[in-house]
Amino acid sequence: MPGSCEKIGVAVHEDFKNGKLQPLFGLGIDAGGTFTDAVVVNINGAQILAWAKAPTTPENPLYGIRKALREIPTQALQKAGFVSLATTFATNAIVEEKGGRAGLVLIGYDRDHPGLSKMSPVLFLEGGHDFWGEEVAALNLVPLEERLQSLVREVDAIAVSGYFSIRNPDHELRVARFIAGRCDLPVVLGHQLSTRLDAPRRAATAWWNARLMPLIHLLIEDTRKILREFGIDAPLLVVRGDGTLMSAKEAQERPVETILSGPAASILGARYLTGRRDGLVVDMGGTTSDMAILKNGRVQIDPAGARVGQWKTQVAAAHMRTTGLGGDSIVGTQDGTLNGLCVGPQRVAPLCRTARRFPEISAVLKRLARLKTRIPLSLYNPCTFYLAKEGTSFGSEAVRAVFGHGPVNEYELLSNPACGTDRWEIRELERRGLITRASLTPTDFCVAVKRCDLGSKEAAQAGVCLMAKAMGVADAALCRALEKVVAGRLCTEAVKLCFGKDASALLALMDHWLPDENVGRKAENPMEISVRLNVPVLGAGAPAKVWLPPSFAHLHGDTILPEHFAVGTAVGAAVGAVGFSLSAEIRPTIAGGHILFAPDGKREFQNFADALRSGRSLLESMARTRMRANGVQQPQIAFCMQKRSVPVPGDELHLCTLLTVQATGRTAVDEAQQ
Repeated sequence: MPGSCEKIGVAVHEDFKNGKLQPLFGLGIDAGGTFTDAVVVNINGAQILAWAKAPTTPENPLYGIRKALREIPTQALQKAGFVSLATTFATNAIVEEKGGRAGLVLIGYDRDHPGLSKMSPVLFLEGGHDFWGEEVAALNLVPLEERLQSLVREVDAIAVSGYFSIRNPDHELRVARFIAGRCDLPVVLGHQLSTRLDAPRRAATAWWNARLMPLIHLLIEDTRKILREFGIDAPLLVVRGDGTLMSAKEAQERPVETILSGPAASILGARYLTGRRDGLVVDMGGTTSDMAILKNGRVQIDPAGARVGQWKTQVAAAHMRTTGLGGDSIVGTQDGTLNGLCVGPQRVAPLCRTARRFPEISAVLKRLARLKTRIPLSLYNPCTFYLAKEGTSFGSEAVRAVFGHGPVNEYELLSNPACGTDRWEIRELERRGLITRASLTPTDFCVAVKRCDLGSKEAAQAGVCLMAKAMGVADAALCRALEKVVAGRLCTEAVKLCFGKDASALLALMDHWLPDENVGRKAENPMEISVRLNVPVLGAGAPAKVWLPPSFAHLHGDTILPEHFAVGTAVGAAVGAVGFSLSAEIRPTIAGGHILFAPDGKREFQNFADALRSGRSLLESMARTRMRANGVQQPQIAFCMQKRSVPVPGDELHLCTLLTVQATGRTAVDEAQQ
């Protein structure tokens, strides 16, 4: 199905045209799951100086950063006044339940809360506060004193979360001082990461922050080492999940805030490259497709906080949907037929790229396609090959004999009665990282039909031919079916993002507004249903050009693919600005006074005016201090006050007043580099 595709240029800053702004060069790096992208941008001059893509090495993603930087001309690299990194490290670590070992000290929590059982080791202390910040029970440090030394030997960091600590952090602060006086482990405090209610979620946020600290610390230090290799002496920043930037030091202290860093950067990149203030941003990479809504030039933030895998956090992050659909997603079938065709969510190496290293893959695929009997796809994927990772020590001669001599085809292996390896053993070897998988992917389909030139076209075409023959259909029919599956997945995610809880009603009618052209149901029915996008799709990611325009044509949407869309996330990292928000709350008391609940504790005042003046002064002072720590000397500080009340007969009942300070700015750079 045809869809429109548009290229538009980047808008040059007006003050740069008038000579009021000097060039500002940023180096953006996107360490993605499949590719690592690097780009040097003249932000004010709206110019991409140079860009590069390099395969991400799963064993050590830093190799991908080094490879990408090698492709950038030295002269362009030396212009960079700062470096900004978008990373999937935190997100992937939480999904895969990886990271350092962290202890969790809970003050005043109910031991039976189901959400707390997933975090360990946990130590419960008596104490905590109520909604008004009043002490519920005295803090008892005796259990901590008895357990601390053994805990220090077990963990890399300790998280502390007190019940209603956002109303009064006194107990958290006292526990932190107690731990700091007896060991050198990093201590994470829940109230410093979030001011939202929901104590269990705040505890999970603090615990994961502690677990991520050694991982992100190593990433940042290694990245700095690589930058020094290329002679880049510039401040290093990291993209937050809401699209703002923070210093590398702050990222090491608050690594949990880098959740969804890459998808957030892609939104900024789409906004910058297209100049559009409204749109559906779709970043299609090798592993996933990420969608978010850009409205009035701003990233929509998820009010519930970022959710990654099974974990709900209180991290401010872009409101988006992520699905396991990318250029390198495995193509298979659920029931052995074309109707059961599915894509992902597992990422594999495409046949076209793998065959460059192992040309024998093409011969195996062609041999299987010549078989007179049809391969049962419900039992085997004949396009799948297993490869041992370099330097792997299997610990079993039998396993080494199977996987130690080049790619092994799944059908030839598992259909052999003499095979001593079963499917479960293969999955365990794969889970342990001893073997990897190559198989048919959307990328192979693109290469097979000559939509892109990547690797071995012979292997890609042989894979498509084999899969089609096993299904009993023509190659062209399989390609059309894959386009329909990809379009259905993308349109489904768009509907879920835009309509939220109401999406199920539209999806129940999906066969009518996204019909199968072979069935012709639309022509038989006198009534037509259509779903229409009111904003353009702003595309990013290498596979976007092939898959997005025809997919979103089903929603009558135009796809804008700006120049450099393939490295849009790296561009977004480069053009972002340091930013964060701080908040406080003023609540009236029954006695007629007012309580200010601030990030550093609670204060009581006789009248509202004094509470407001104190709260605003405190937040602005804290914002400036934190911005200076991020290298921003001249921040922009915006203050906002929002009163909340409920109607009562003949009047309103004032509940509270929310105070918010939004701080933004750019890290100071060496003018000699600009």
